[in-house]
Amino acid sequence: MNFMRKSGWAFLAVVMLTYTLPNVAASEFAKREDGIHAQTWFKNLSFLELRDDLAEATKAGKGLVVIFEQKGCGSCKKLHEINFANKKLVKFISKNFDVLQINMYGSKEGTDMDGSAINERKYAERVLVQFTPTTLFYGKTGKEIFRIPGYLSPKFYRRAFEYVLDRGPQRKILFPRWSRDRARAEKAKGGS
Repeated sequence: MNFMRKSGWAFLAVVMLTYTLPNVAASEFAKREDGIHAQTWFKNLSFLELRDDLAEATKAGKGLVVIFEQKGCGSCKKLHEINFANKKLVKFISKNFDVLQINMYGSKEGTDMDGSAINERKYAERVLVQFTPTTLFYGKTGKEIFRIPGYLSPKFYRRAFEYVLDRGPQRKILFPRWSRDRARAEKAKGGS
């Protein structure tokens, strides 16, 4: 009888852990009011005045990146849980870029690069965001210079940021060629 009581409690403990641990892990990543994953290092105080955000980034010697996401997006979740959990990657991005986040279907009002009043959804439509996540890079003039449509692993996501820093788009070098040449150069130097 004593064995049954102990076994019952052990079984109950296993069942409770099975149901609570996944919830604890899932809640580690904060979400905004609109259900989109949040990062403390994103430029959260932006009023979506994109020209002002670009000017601030430029003044700080950084580039401007806008990440479009939507509630329930599995690839967006992966971007946060895998890529943005990589401390080296986050340090590299935040050192070189200001990052804004836009809800592809959001209603938050702001102004775009030409100063026109617009909400998040209309802005996503204007810049032809088709799915999420989409990461847009802006040049100093406010023109889009590169985009990452969809999810990339941390290695290739970082490569895309390096490509922009190296002015690959402005030099008219295609990202796959630039990435291949960079990998070859690193291999020749004995790197990974």
